[in-house]
Amino acid sequence: MNKNHILTLSVIILTALCSFGMNSNLKNDSTLCQFNNIKQEKKFQYLDEEGDTLYIDNKVSVFWPTVINGKPCANLQRHLLRMMIDSEELNTLELALDALLKPDNRDDIIPGTVKPVENIPDNEFRTNTSEIILRLQDMGERLLTYHIHYYAYMAGGAHGYYTNNFATYDLNTNKVLSLSDIIADTTMLRTATLNSIKQTYEYDIDDLFLPDNGLLPLPKEFYFQDQVLHVVYQVYEIASYAQGLIDVPIYPYMLEDMNQLFTPLGMELIGYE
Repeated sequence: MNKNHILTLSVIILTALCSFGMNSNLKNDSTLCQFNNIKQEKKFQYLDEEGDTLYIDNKVSVFWPTVINGKPCANLQRHLLRMMIDSEELNTLELALDALLKPDNRDDIIPGTVKPVENIPDNEFRTNTSEIILRLQDMGERLLTYHIHYYAYMAGGAHGYYTNNFATYDLNTNKVLSLSDIIADTTMLRTATLNSIKQTYEYDIDDLFLPDNGLLPLPKEFYFQDQVLHVVYQVYEIASYAQGLIDVPIYPYMLEDMNQLFTPLGMELIGYE
């Protein structure tokens, strides 16, 4: 058996082991990738300032990493906790889940009136809902991508509000990547992003919310898919609610000089070493 056959067989075995870990709640030392699939929901009722009964329905679904490629993944866990709930004190999954499932500290709640309930009436429109879904979006040979979706609706509102955040984890370095790790020229990134928005969404510059300086804000969220960089803008960040989340692919053909846009690591990750 030659070296290429051995390498191919090793990749197949590693992929199979990781797939087993991703689809199983078993925890044995031979599994290279271990995840806990946790789903929790809590319902409450309370009285508002006018004495009316309102409800709260909080849901959390977490696909939590415990071991990645046979190694602890504390850096990834800490980053995911910050994505779920921004608090240094809530530094474990258990504390974060407990806080997320508790009733919101709404100003209209009469103190002492909140109590858990088993069910909320089906026709009850006075319900505040929140849902957080933390899921594994993709796992390749080099990168692992987590996606966290948050949705909230306050009773009486015209519509709900949602955000989508991403964490890109480098399996080689056990580090969560930032945009500065992969982008060398932010001016070029702005230009490429704006061009892609015009092509992908057929938006004109007048369709976007731009600051007084006219510069497109740098994206805060990104991920890789099929070795293509995607940058992401939240609802309202650069466009109206109706236009929704804006997911912008940066394809190589859009760039005059990829070496100028990307750092050496960025070039590796898009396959142009």
